[in-house]
Amino acid sequence: MKRILKISLVVGVVLLAMNVYAVAVNFSLRNEFRQEKMISFGLDDKDQVKISIYDTDEKLIYSERLLVDGKIVRSYDLNNFDEGVYYLVEESKSKIIKYEVLVLNDSATIMTDPLSEVAKPNL
Repeated sequence: MKRILKISLVVGVVLLAMNVYAVAVNFSLRNEFRQEKMISFGLDDKDQVKISIYDTDEKLIYSERLLVDGKIVRSYDLNNFDEGVYYLVEESKSKIIKYEVLVLNDSATIMTDPLSEVAKPNL
């Protein structure tokens, strides 16, 4: 009887600890007063892609290399960006596409039509 009681106590403590851990992992806090300036876009390619963000003076602000195998969606938080116009450049082995990004008071918008699209020559 004591053995069953000990095992039940150990199992209960383990289950309680697992439950507390699961709640801690899934917990997220959202600040309702934070202004959301996010942009998201999808890539559909089977290639290595370089994503860069430049300001109007062509100063590189952010750069990232991605290995894309199918479809992925990327999101970028622009809350620390000042208001203005920025450029998002997607460069793959076959082409370079440049998009205009507008950052305003409480929003960021990526233009759906590319500002420019240049095909790279096949060597």
